[in-house]
Amino acid sequence: MIFFQALLLFFFGAAVFLIFFMTAYLLIRKKWRKKYAKWDSMIDLLLRKAIFFNESGSSADQPIPVTPRLRVNLENSRFRAQLTKKITAAKKNMSGQAGQNIKKLYLQLDLDTHAIKLIETGKWHLMAVGIQQIGTMELKEHLARIYRFTNNKNELVRAEAQLAVLNLFGFEGLRFLDVITYQLSEWQQMKLLKELSVIPHVNLTGIDKWLKSENASVVVFALKLARNYHHFELYQEIVACLEHLESSVRTQAIYTLTEIYSEDTSKKLLDRVPLEEYNNQLAILKAVKKIGDEADLPRLQGLLNTEDLEMKLSVVRAMASLSQSGMDLLMAWPQSQSYPLKEIITQVKSEIRV
Repeated sequence: MIFFQALLLFFFGAAVFLIFFMTAYLLIRKKWRKKYAKWDSMIDLLLRKAIFFNESGSSADQPIPVTPRLRVNLENSRFRAQLTKKITAAKKNMSGQAGQNIKKLYLQLDLDTHAIKLIETGKWHLMAVGIQQIGTMELKEHLARIYRFTNNKNELVRAEAQLAVLNLFGFEGLRFLDVITYQLSEWQQMKLLKELSVIPHVNLTGIDKWLKSENASVVVFALKLARNYHHFELYQEIVACLEHLESSVRTQAIYTLTEIYSEDTSKKLLDRVPLEEYNNQLAILKAVKKIGDEADLPRLQGLLNTEDLEMKLSVVRAMASLSQSGMDLLMAWPQSQSYPLKEIITQVKSEIRV
């Protein structure tokens, strides 16, 4: 009986403590929300002043007016973090004079010093934030400091460093591909290409060297660059990538040759079919469907004997897309009136009509 009474008292005490804790937590949270709302208003007002600073006829050397209250709040690390977050977000969305004004404010408040301190902590999550700020604010004077992080062992740190270098120097920033030994993830390659898409294109050199890199991911990325920016002069180097040991490189080479090709490219691709993995075989057939010609029909016809339904469908699509002769050859094939080829041909005919 005494045990149950003690147990009851314990649960009652725990419930009281939990209620007290939740009440205190909600009150503190409400207090911080009010404070953050006041900070947001103060920061937003300052950003508006900065964006329209030169429109008021102010001299370029004249500092952007900052209230004493805001300067006092700068000593608070939470306020400074919130201010920095808003300034960097504004800079990403601003260009021209407004963007330069935001950068001026960032430097005027000495926030770059704090970014460097974050980088120097050696803590990867803080380093990444500091590097991102340097890149967003286009502080080229810190290039040497962050360039070495483009091959950092931490994936997030090197990803932010690579993007920062692009922000600072555009296409020339891709020189980090000369030295990196870690793999470029698919996600990072997408981010780099997205960043490059908003940067004025220049006649980039170095892709030929990257196509021969020992880092397979660099070769894959170089193939994407060659395709996206139509580097037809690299055709032979791209064809050579069909012999690469890494399947992912060969896949990307097939994709690139679908855009950068000559009259005998489809023949070179069909030569690879017996040597390739299944997914690459399908990629080759898709490429031949787009860039092939009637001369490829006999070799495609020879692939109809496959038992794999997806492969058979890809062959039929390729043959039917090249010319009417391709469809005639399909209809003349002995199994054209039998399952599954009959059904596949019917499906492809309906696709062509659509």
